[in-house]
Amino acid sequence: MKTENVEGTTETTAAATEMTEKLEQAGKKAETQKAERRERVVKGIHLQPVLLSKLAAAGITPEEKSGFLKAQGVAKGKTVYVAKKGGRVDLSGFTIESAAVKQITETEAREKHLGKVRGQLDFDQADDVVLAAFDAAVAVLLVPDPVVEAPKPAEPASAEVAPVAPATESN
Repeated sequence: MKTENVEGTTETTAAATEMTEKLEQAGKKAETQKAERRERVVKGIHLQPVLLSKLAAAGITPEEKSGFLKAQGVAKGKTVYVAKKGGRVDLSGFTIESAAVKQITETEAREKHLGKVRGQLDFDQADDVVLAAFDAAVAVLLVPDPVVEAPKPAEPASAEVAPVAPATESN
């Protein structure tokens, strides 16, 4: 015959619940510590949420790529790539003049396999300078390219014929 101990079952359930809560708290603590270590190692990680909120405020929804978030506006060929792990923002297809932007030449980009990247944000600068540069980059994405009308085909030059004086007959 089998007997059940109601008090023992309650104690076991309470102990399991308590252990589960302790594990969850330990997991959260480990994640917090990892984030703090990453913040010390990766420059600019603390600006990541601010950068993403600025994109959202501009009406740009970034597309997820392997290690980056790709932000495109209405300007063709101009893109801002924001690293998912923070610490890097690439300006592709354009650049801006700012103390917080490292200019990259076409040759440097080719050597570093950066494609059309022509500038990167420098997180060694003050946060307000970096954020101002990011705002300027987002503004570039929102400016549509100028509409260039296709050149009209040249009309053939009309050869105007000067009126010829009537010829006089001479015998």
